[in-house]
Amino acid sequence: MSTLPAMPRVQYDLIRLRGGLDQVTPTLSLPPGFVRRSTNFEASITGGYTRIAGYERFDGRPRPSDAVYDVFACVISGTVAVGNTITGLTSGQTAVVIAIDGQNLIVTKESSDFTDGETLQVSAVTIGTLTSQIGVVADGLTDATYRNLAADSYRSNITLVPGSGPVRGVFLYNGVVYAFRNNAGGTALAMYASSGSGWTVVPLGSELGFNTGTAEIFVGNTVTGQTSGATGVVARVVITSGSFATSNAVGRLILSSTTGTFQAAENLQVSAVTKAVAVGAATAITLAPDGRVETVIGNIGGGVSNYRAYSCDGKNRAWEFDGTTLVPISTGMANDKPEHIVVHRQHLFLSFGASLQFSGLGLPFQWAPILGAGEIAMNATITNLLPLPGDQSSGALAVYTRRDTSVLYGTSSANFSLATFNTGTGAVAYTAQTMDQAYVLDDRGVISLGTSLNFGNFLPASLTMNIRPFMQPRINLATASTVNREKGQYRVFFSDGYGVYLTILNGSLLGAMPMQFSHVINCAFEGEDASGTARMFLGSTNGYVYELDRGTSFDGESIPASLGLPFNSTNSPRLLKRYRKASVEVTGNAYAEFQFGYDLGYRSTYFTQDSDSSNTNDLRASYWDDWTWDEFVWDGSDISPSEVEVRGTAENMAIRVSAVSDLLEPFTVNSIIVHYTFRRGLR
Repeated sequence: MSTLPAMPRVQYDLIRLRGGLDQVTPTLSLPPGFVRRSTNFEASITGGYTRIAGYERFDGRPRPSDAVYDVFACVISGTVAVGNTITGLTSGQTAVVIAIDGQNLIVTKESSDFTDGETLQVSAVTIGTLTSQIGVVADGLTDATYRNLAADSYRSNITLVPGSGPVRGVFLYNGVVYAFRNNAGGTALAMYASSGSGWTVVPLGSELGFNTGTAEIFVGNTVTGQTSGATGVVARVVITSGSFATSNAVGRLILSSTTGTFQAAENLQVSAVTKAVAVGAATAITLAPDGRVETVIGNIGGGVSNYRAYSCDGKNRAWEFDGTTLVPISTGMANDKPEHIVVHRQHLFLSFGASLQFSGLGLPFQWAPILGAGEIAMNATITNLLPLPGDQSSGALAVYTRRDTSVLYGTSSANFSLATFNTGTGAVAYTAQTMDQAYVLDDRGVISLGTSLNFGNFLPASLTMNIRPFMQPRINLATASTVNREKGQYRVFFSDGYGVYLTILNGSLLGAMPMQFSHVINCAFEGEDASGTARMFLGSTNGYVYELDRGTSFDGESIPASLGLPFNSTNSPRLLKRYRKASVEVTGNAYAEFQFGYDLGYRSTYFTQDSDSSNTNDLRASYWDDWTWDEFVWDGSDISPSEVEVRGTAENMAIRVSAVSDLLEPFTVNSIIVHYTFRRGLR
C-alpha cells in the first residue's frame, strides 16, 4: 500500500533588524538584519530601525507639534469655512476652524473653554449653536489627521529670521534661541532673539574706550563727557589691562544708549565725579556680513551666574553675550577675525588660521602674555576645537586641522603641552562633537578618537566604511553637526540636503544611516533649556530656524522613509523556498501605516513580483490612571505584529518597508518573521 508524501514542514526565519546600512559587503556575506538601501530611518539604540522624527520652524511662538484640537458638536445654521475664527457669544472665547465634518467643527487655538449651548459667531454673524465639546476622536488615522491640521495652523504663524541669505548661526542660551542672519541689504550681520511674538532684533549698542581709570564704573551708571556733555548708559565694563584699584584701568565701556559725541582725552564722569579718560568717540558696535557664526556656552569666571555665550564668525572680532549685552573681544591681532572658538580650563581659545590663542586664566578680555595669555602655532589651518571627556585633572582639548589631530594637555600657560595624536587624520570644519568620546568627519568618513588610535589614518578607522559610496561624494559638503544624547547619535548635515545619523552605544556603532531632508541645513546647535531638556536647532539656507526631532513632518512636508533589506537566502542559497507569509513587529505610541514589499530571486523576471501592500497599526496604548475619559483607545497597544501575505517561490527574498506621510509619528520596525517551506535545489 503506497503512502502520500509528507507535506513540507513550514519553517520560520526570524530577522532581527540591526546593523544599519551596508552598501559594500557582498550579499551572501551580509547578515540579514542589515539594510542595503535606507532613507530617513535611524538605528534605534534599543534595536530595530525607527522612522525619524521631523523638524519644525521655530521663532519662540507656540510650537506646531504642541498643537491640540477639539471637536465641537454643533447645530450649524449659517456659513462657516475652514480657517474661520469662531467666537462664543456667552463665553467670549475664540477658536480657529481646521476641519468640518457634518455638524461637527474641528477647532484649534482655543483661547479658553467654551460653554455648551452657547451661540457661535464668525465676524459677529451667527453660524450655529455649540451642543457639546467631544474632545479628540478615537479613530487613529482621523486623530492623526486632525493633529496635523492643528499643527499646520500654528505653523502658519511662525516666521523666518528677518534679513537675507542663509541663517548663519543659531544657539540656545538661558531658554532663549538666538539666530544670526545678514540684514535685508546684506551689508551687516544682525542678531535676533526668539520671543512669544517671534524674532526680535538684539540691539548691539556702542563701545567707548577709556584709560586712566581711577575709580570704578558700574553697570547702570550714566557716564558724561566733561567737555562734550555727551552721555551714555553703561551696560558692561571691560577691563583689558590695569585696574581701578591701582588707578590705571584701561578698557572699554559698552553703552546701551548714547546722546551727543564723546571727545578724545575728555574726562568721563559719573555724578560729576571723574572716573576715567575717554580715548575717542563712542562707536556703534556692528558686525560685518557673511560670517559663519560658531557659539559655545561656557563659564570662564566661575560661579553659578557666569555662564556666557561666546561666538566668532571669521569676519568680526569674537564676542561675549550675557542675554542682554554683546561685548566684542579684542585680542590685539592685526586681523582680529577668529574662525573657531571654545571655552576650556577657564580660558577662552580662539583660532586664527594656523594660530591657536588663549586668553588669561578667567580673563576672556585680556590677551597679554604677562596676564597668562598665549599662542600655539599649528602646522595647518585649524578646523575644529573640541574639549574631550574627562575630569578636572584629565580633561584635554582636541585641536583639529584637516589632516592632523593634536591634543592640548595642561591647565594654564604654565603647563600647556600640545601633543600630536594622529598624523593624517583630521576633521572637516564644524563636524567635531563629543559624546562618550570625540567624533568628527574626516576624509575617510566619520572617525572617533578610539578608532583613530587603533587604526591610524587607514580606512578601517572610519565608522562609516560600510556606507562609503554615500559618504565619499559628500565629505566636502559638510555644513554642520550635532548630537542627540538620548538616542546616542552623532549627526552630520550636508549642503545637498542629505545627512547621516550614527547610533552609538557604549562606544560600539549600532548603525550608520542616511537622511534626506526637504531643506538644506547651514548650521546647528545642541543645548539644554531651563528644565534640562536637550533641544536641537538648525539654521537653514532659506532663512528659517528649525527645531529638530519635533513633529511628524519636515516643516509641513511629507517624510519619505524606506528600508531595503538584502537578499536573504536563509542560509540555503541553492535551495528554492516557497514563501508564505511575513510577520512584521512594529512598535510606537501613535497610529502608524507603512507599505510592505519584497523582491524574489534577485528580482529576476522569471518570477512574479508582487506590488507593495499597505498596512496600518494603531499603536496608541492606554495605561491605568494615565488617561482622560472619552479620550483614550480601549484596545490600544504600543507593539503590534502586522501579518502580511507573501507569495512566490525563489532561492531568496529581499524585503522592503516604506512610509511617506506628513502626519505619522515615528515608529520602529523591530523584526520580521518569514514563513516558508523548502522546495527542490537549483539545477
